[in-house]
Amino acid sequence: MDGDGLTPSAQTDWRCLALRAPGGDPDRTDPGGPGVEGFADTPWAAHAPYLTEVLAALPAELRSARLMSLAPGVTVPEHRDTPTGLPYGFVRVHVPIRTNPGAVLTIDGVEHRWQPGTLWYGDFSRPHSVSNTGDRARIHLVVDCLVSPELLALFPEAFRRRVPVSEVAYSRPEVPLHAFELADFRCEVPVPPFALRLDDQAGESTEPDLPARVIDDAGTLVLQVADGPGIALVHVGGGEFRFQGWTEERGVRLDLFGDSPRAVFFTRCGRRRRHVTRKAALARS
Repeated sequence: MDGDGLTPSAQTDWRCLALRAPGGDPDRTDPGGPGVEGFADTPWAAHAPYLTEVLAALPAELRSARLMSLAPGVTVPEHRDTPTGLPYGFVRVHVPIRTNPGAVLTIDGVEHRWQPGTLWYGDFSRPHSVSNTGDRARIHLVVDCLVSPELLALFPEAFRRRVPVSEVAYSRPEVPLHAFELADFRCEVPVPPFALRLDDQAGESTEPDLPARVIDDAGTLVLQVADGPGIALVHVGGGEFRFQGWTEERGVRLDLFGDSPRAVFFTRCGRRRRHVTRKAALARS
């Protein structure tokens, strides 16, 4: 980060300033990933009160929010951002701040020139590129949101009529556990490696499982992987958890209360759900 809060100008001169980030860290201009801390406003948000009002008006749980500037004469080659989109429960919306006729976003071969004063959604899991042949920077507020019925209601009706409701991974709100029941979910469990890789789907592989345990860390359940990250578990009901920093795309159900304690790790894309099961051992008191 520079002293002005912007990421340094890279070869592509694509610069970011984070208004929301994991743990509210102003140095985090990435879209986030699994961890212990949730998303929060950065100190830069206090310097942009109007933009924070825009963010507050979005009827969804927000993840990262970044001001992204593309310099004149720069082209970002075609690529995909995965996993994003309604089947993954995670959409990326744009609020154009400043643009020019030479600032063009191309998705699936179709050119778009999004204008200020509007809110736009693009399916960035599809091939897309962006170029700026104009004479000034193109600046967008880019916001990552979990999907809620209220957010989807903002989409044009013609679009919503084409979306199968069962294909949308709506975000379930957190159902906080009582303090007295946190100990019930403490356990030791092997974690299949796919569970820690965002682009990997559930399935058996030749890779060895990773030893891990679920602990109570100051009132938060954390999946602590040996020699790896700690991931807070967000309870969404019935002993099922999503990983802090990720969406309904993956998670774990802890079935610890029968004769065969187990953990069911799953991935989801729309109606398609895959899972693997591992034996768990209740934590020793």
